[in-house]
Order: sequence, then C-alpha cells, then structure tokens
Amino acid sequence: MTTAVGLYAASWAARARGGAGLGRGLGLAGLAVLGGGAALGGHLAYRQGAGANKAEPVPHLVEPGWHDLGPAADFPLGEGVRRTVGEVPVLVVREADELFRVLADRCSHASGPLSQGEVADGRVTCPWHGSEFRLADGWNVGGPATAPQPCFTTRTDADGTLQVRLPDAGRPRGLRIPAPCQEPSTTAENFVIDVTRIREEAAGRGRAGR
Repeated sequence: MTTAVGLYAASWAARARGGAGLGRGLGLAGLAVLGGGAALGGHLAYRQGAGANKAEPVPHLVEPGWHDLGPAADFPLGEGVRRTVGEVPVLVVREADELFRVLADRCSHASGPLSQGEVADGRVTCPWHGSEFRLADGWNVGGPATAPQPCFTTRTDADGTLQVRLPDAGRPRGLRIPAPCQEPSTTAENFVIDVTRIREEAAGRGRAGR
C-alpha cells in the first residue's frame, strides 16, 4: 500500500511538471502494485487462511457455567492432557498440586493439538508450527499465531473434581468481550470463604464511609 501511494504521488508530481508519459507510467505501476498486493492478500486470507483465528468459534460452542473434567488427582504434574468440554477439546496442565491451567486445545493459528506440544516455563508450544502460548492467560507470545487461546477459569469442588468455566461463553459475536481467566483451582470451600470475606470487607468500607 505504501509503495502504491508513493508511485501515485510521483505520478501526480510528474504530470504537474508536464511529464504526462512518465506520470502515466508511474500511475500504471502504482495500479499494478496495488492489484498485486490485493491478489496476494486475498490468496493468503481466503485460500490459505493465513492470520485467521481458528479458536474464534470456541466461545460460541461452549455452554455457560461449570463443566467437570474429571478427578483432579488424575492429572499428572507438568504434562499436557487432552479433555473435552462438550464438543470442544481443551488442554489441561497441572502446574502444582492445586494449580491447573486450561486452554482451548486447538491452536488459533492452524488448529494444531496443543496437548501434544511441549510444556515448559509456563508456556505450551504448538507441535505443528511452533506457536507459543502462556498457560496463565492463553496469550500468544511467539510463533506465527496472531490470536490468543481461549482460557478457562478452573476450580476443584468438594469431591475433588476439576471443573472449568469459560468466562465469555455463549455471548453473541458482536457483544463478546474477551475475558481473562482468573487464578484457577480454588476449592469450593475456599471459594465460599473468599466470597464471605469480600462481603465483609465491602460492609466494613461502607460503615467507615458514613
């Protein structure tokens, strides 16, 4: 685009100085560059799907609410495990006894299986093209991927079952606002305690402001 604009500007300057032939040639060169760029961009976008976000449908396929993934004790430390939430495959990584990370399993670049990739240093690397994603929030930090992975909130219920929830699941495309995943793996008991503490703190601030 910049090259085409430069050629058109040069064409205008040449015509202003009376160089009609040169101006016409520069104008045609600008048109050729612009058309070639459009053809190349269309081929990459519509034929090869370059730059497309293959994880975009995930929030529209996952039902709102919490979903069971199985006993938390069944997940090994530091290894990627594939599970499904409805029809959506997810990557589960247990980073510590009570710390789980869950991302959409299909890479946003070309739908590669992240559960078959390398997990190291808080990241997962796609085995197909080398895109890297942070486990904590799904953000793309390397490779050809241009979009982050949908990131699930996690918790462990009183029975020791790992549960996940996608914060922006079910929202219409035009209204969906990407929501970051929260710190995972609180037990149901701790969750109740946290809510009670928040309410008490809010009540205390209200009394202090009177």
